[in-house]
Amino acid sequence: MIKKITLSTILTIFTVLLSFAGNGKVNINKQLPSWLQKVDVINKKPPYKNIQDGYYIFLFERQNNLETKEHYTHIIREISNSSGVQNGSEISVSYDPSYEKLIFHKLVVWRAGKPINKLVSENFKILQNEEELSRFIYSGLFTAYLILDDIRKGDRIEYAYTTQGSNPVFPKYASTIYFEGNSQIVNVYNNIIFDPNRKMRTKTFNDTPVLNKSVVNGLNVFEWQNTMSKTYPDQDFVPSSYNPFARVQISEYQSWEEVVDWGLSIQNFDIKNTTLLNNKIADLKSKSKGNKEKYLELATRFVQDEIRYMGIEMGEYSNRPNTPDKVLNQRYGDCKDKSNLLCYLLKANGIDAYSVFIDTYLNNETAKLLPSPNVFNHETLVVELNDRKVYIDPTISNQRGPIFDNYYPYTAKVLVIKKGVKDLISTPRPNLGRLHSFTVFKVADTSTKSKTSFIITTTYSNNYANTFRDDLNTKGEESLEKSYIEYYTNFYPGLSMKGPLTIKDDELENVITVKEEYEINNFWTKDENLKSKKIAYFYGDLINNQINDLKKFRNAPMSMQFPSTVEQQIKIILPRTWNLQNENLTIDDENYRFVYSANAKKDTLTLNYYYQSFVSALPPIALDKYIKDSKQISALLSYGIYWDGDVAGDLGGLAAMPFSIAIITLILFSFIAMYVYTRHTAYNLEAIKNARKIQGWLIVPAIGITVSPVTILFATFKLEIFNQAIWSAMQTSEHSVFFVWSVVLTVIVNTILFVSSIFILISFYNRRDFFPKYYIGFLCFNFVVLSADYFANAYLTKIVATEAANGTNDLGFLVVKGIFAIIWIVYFIKSDRVKETFVFSYPGSAWRMAMVKDLNEQFEKNDGANDEQAFNDKEIVKIDERL
Repeated sequence: MIKKITLSTILTIFTVLLSFAGNGKVNINKQLPSWLQKVDVINKKPPYKNIQDGYYIFLFERQNNLETKEHYTHIIREISNSSGVQNGSEISVSYDPSYEKLIFHKLVVWRAGKPINKLVSENFKILQNEEELSRFIYSGLFTAYLILDDIRKGDRIEYAYTTQGSNPVFPKYASTIYFEGNSQIVNVYNNIIFDPNRKMRTKTFNDTPVLNKSVVNGLNVFEWQNTMSKTYPDQDFVPSSYNPFARVQISEYQSWEEVVDWGLSIQNFDIKNTTLLNNKIADLKSKSKGNKEKYLELATRFVQDEIRYMGIEMGEYSNRPNTPDKVLNQRYGDCKDKSNLLCYLLKANGIDAYSVFIDTYLNNETAKLLPSPNVFNHETLVVELNDRKVYIDPTISNQRGPIFDNYYPYTAKVLVIKKGVKDLISTPRPNLGRLHSFTVFKVADTSTKSKTSFIITTTYSNNYANTFRDDLNTKGEESLEKSYIEYYTNFYPGLSMKGPLTIKDDELENVITVKEEYEINNFWTKDENLKSKKIAYFYGDLINNQINDLKKFRNAPMSMQFPSTVEQQIKIILPRTWNLQNENLTIDDENYRFVYSANAKKDTLTLNYYYQSFVSALPPIALDKYIKDSKQISALLSYGIYWDGDVAGDLGGLAAMPFSIAIITLILFSFIAMYVYTRHTAYNLEAIKNARKIQGWLIVPAIGITVSPVTILFATFKLEIFNQAIWSAMQTSEHSVFFVWSVVLTVIVNTILFVSSIFILISFYNRRDFFPKYYIGFLCFNFVVLSADYFANAYLTKIVATEAANGTNDLGFLVVKGIFAIIWIVYFIKSDRVKETFVFSYPGSAWRMAMVKDLNEQFEKNDGANDEQAFNDKEIVKIDERL
């Protein structure tokens, strides 16, 4: 949700932050805390492949003394390469100066085993760390930031600091310690030190280190140590509740009832009704005229829409709500402020309302955690009225419809802050809305002056209506129109809006209807491969937006678009009757459902798409099926038809007849090529001994010979001669005899060319004695084929009165090919290099034996060991060069 930050808001935040700026400084004390435990480490390096960003953490040490409220951190980072110099040369520590003091003990760069002290207080920059400004949350956190100079590959950066203090809003301790991350850590050490009278609970997740318990100086010490931690790379579509990292949760809270009591304590406002509150309550009662349900609706919409969402969560107010009168007066607040204000307004009219603590990331996974206030990240409320219950999120604006049909977007385990509540409860499944789109295309013919028009009527209900209404109020209708045009232009480049958007908002039923009208110039387009065919596509784009493109199986779960109920109907009125087949597909899975149909009747084609998801995430066991189903779904979300001026049909499919002809020709001519290559020929020993390498001008034809199999194969498939749609169209054309025989001959000739090109390639690099004559024959045959293709294409252009579908219709190209063939034919006939290079016969064993015999005879003619060695060396080098 995008909102504007006003000048008054900025001034308010600046004033509050400025009040803390004086405390936001770095203190230096080289003396380490006396209570620290000794840590033993292993001196190893992780495998290079496990190092990310060019550096690794050699040591991550965290010690926590709960009695002194001190938290000590010690980190050693080693720079592995130049990327690490870029990414690992900064130090940053975040803290809240309203209750924390930051003390640095050490900052050293170790180079070649020698320390370089970098700990200078003035070098730290204190920055306001407002990472959640986009969510209108102002936390008041500061960051001590330092950029180290002169960092080099191989340096070790070691620093240690302590933060003193704890948030006063939490009377008991609770935290989570992690032992793993996205990068491998060589040594990980964590502990907590606390009074034995404190009841500390722990719960481990995944493969955590062993807990070591001891007593030191009368205090309990819980220690965890790990080496060479596992790494978990980022993955797409991972649900927010998925957490594979080894970790331990620590909590001093013994039950959820304790958390409820804590929540009630921070909501115990010692205020009396102010004039502002009284006036607002009176106004709501007057408008509702004694109807409590109406009062509930009015109060909810007031807090949602007129109390803007913004939180200054500094110090204890990170979790303590402001008083309702303050929130009403300033007209802004965060989730807890708005929830408590709404609860107060409702209770003032005898309506029971209670805060609800929820974690919007963990959802139902919250039930696996130990009781603690800090496992929650959001606050909403639940209302009980007339034996009915409704959950409300006051931070969501622009909700409409009956209040008891209010859309609550979370299916989760939550904690209701109500006296006597002892456990988490489940929220009801959301009351789902529906996105329904009905499109009518009136398709023009292929005339350049004709325009295709289409009208889209989209109905949004419940949650979809809320989202659209918020989008409309944020962007404005003009901006929305522009975004729609940009979106559809990606599908249809010649598109323009025929009239303005028509928007009807039924707020009582929470249903919005939007009507769009467009027209398209040049709706029919030429396909790159089917130049004589006109192509038109229709898209189930709303369904496509719901499908995740997951390439392969993984062990992590996959998040789903949820809730999702989308129906898209496309009615296509064509300029003439089309020869189309009806299609149907239904995929019923316990996690999702997809229904598709394509129904053709005379000049009308109707495409129906329906998709619904039932869960927010899929477990790994369901991913194989989802990948298969999603590919099947995606293949149906674009529907293409073509027009050749006479016959039309749906695209795609492999033509069995041309493909079979190609396979038979391939097998037959492969046997012929093998027979020709393996025929025995006489060898010329002297020519072989003096054979030349493939050098000089032979390099030029070598390039063409090497790539020719690939280019022939690519050109063959580019012709689309194996496309079933084209094959069917040719068979039904009035020129069917010409078209069919053209395809058959093209398949046969191109297959022969392909086999011949491989035969030529092998013969060339083996320097076979017959190569020149067969290469000359190959060049002649290739030129004849190109010439026949040119004249056939010219004839095709004449009979269909349009641009040729395929082939070579450029006379200049044909002339260039002819000149090229003549040059190399002459060269291969006249060149001495050619005659001295291609001299090797088949089989090779015959001339190799003759070569050995000849060498032995020459060897016997040479006397003396030195002469023998010199001869051997010379002849071996010579043979190696020839062969």
